[in-house]
Amino acid sequence: MSYLRDRAIVLKSEPFREHDRRVVMYGLSHGLMEAVARGALRHGAKQCGHLLPMTEADVMIAKGAAFDKLAVATCVNSYRGLRNRLGGLAIVGAFFDLFEKLQQPGISDESLYRLLQSLLDVASNLPEDPSIERAKLIYSAAVMKLLDRTGYSPQIQSCGLCRDTFEDEDVRQLPLDGSLAHEDCYRSVRSSQPNAMRLTHGVRSVARFLREESLDRALLITGTSQGFALVSSMILSFLKQAPLMKEPHGVFTISSVLS
Repeated sequence: MSYLRDRAIVLKSEPFREHDRRVVMYGLSHGLMEAVARGALRHGAKQCGHLLPMTEADVMIAKGAAFDKLAVATCVNSYRGLRNRLGGLAIVGAFFDLFEKLQQPGISDESLYRLLQSLLDVASNLPEDPSIERAKLIYSAAVMKLLDRTGYSPQIQSCGLCRDTFEDEDVRQLPLDGSLAHEDCYRSVRSSQPNAMRLTHGVRSVARFLREESLDRALLITGTSQGFALVSSMILSFLKQAPLMKEPHGVFTISSVLS
């Protein structure tokens, strides 16, 4: 039997058969992985505390014919502060759901692993539970960075129709694919794509700031709830360009948890 060892972040853990759990992880060296923790649901199981979602662990996985088995798991970072922040749990849980949907097994990317670590750090060190719109803004900032790192980087500097660069002007976000367009260009497709959202230069500037700066900087942005909502809506509309077979529950989870 062959084994693999890795440092991994636990994305989710769910029951599997009577006494086992199926654990989904993202490994620093092996990317998206699944393994069954045998007996993890039994009372007093030693590995139970090392396999909580939103923790980081050193793991050894035994490769199997039907499914892989988790042989050893040792927690190296429990992100203890996260357990006391409902807003942080909502943000990370929503992002992990999306993250898993955009990964393919066996493809590793250290920058993605660091992104997960960064979000866990930010969510664990929130000074207080954020407002719904602030929480969505942090989530959206992580989404923008995820899209950039997975090859689905959205274009916010130029028109999706004519390809010319935007000036300091209002633009429209097309409802079909989330791309941005000049007002004049939008007129040519308005009949087929009505009700495109209008976005100011300020909204695009905030989105660019969230793309370029570290995640914790999203806590420093000031503005109105309506402004935050527009930025989040703009970024999350870019997900229409990603190959998602199922819509992530992201903002719905954040809203329901924090409302």
